[in-house]
Amino acid sequence: MKTTPYLYTGSGSAIDDYNKPKSELQNIVQGGRSAKNNWGAFDKKNKLHLTILSQLRTLQWTTKSQKWGEVADINRLSDFLKSDKSPVNKPLTDMTQQELSKIISCFDSIITKHFK
Repeated sequence: MKTTPYLYTGSGSAIDDYNKPKSELQNIVQGGRSAKNNWGAFDKKNKLHLTILSQLRTLQWTTKSQKWGEVADINRLSDFLKSDKSPVNKPLTDMTQQELSKIISCFDSIITKHFK
């Protein structure tokens, strides 16, 4: 990935400006809530978690990010996992493979009905 340098002309620290996207991502992940309350927090190394994030994008459950454009709305996922509509009422990171498969099947069904 090629990056192009730019001249920082803002006020404050150039280092803070450099670190701003990192703090923005943390805010997106936590959604202004603590990580314990956000059931949509995911492990980027878990392929089943990535499948669920892909399904969220397919359903257009997205939110804007200055750095990454549109990203999966994990706050909406968190609210879904906490609701009665979810087949498994647990945080994403606490689910077993079988429970994650139930969530994936649920989203497959929602996608099918949404685009039918």
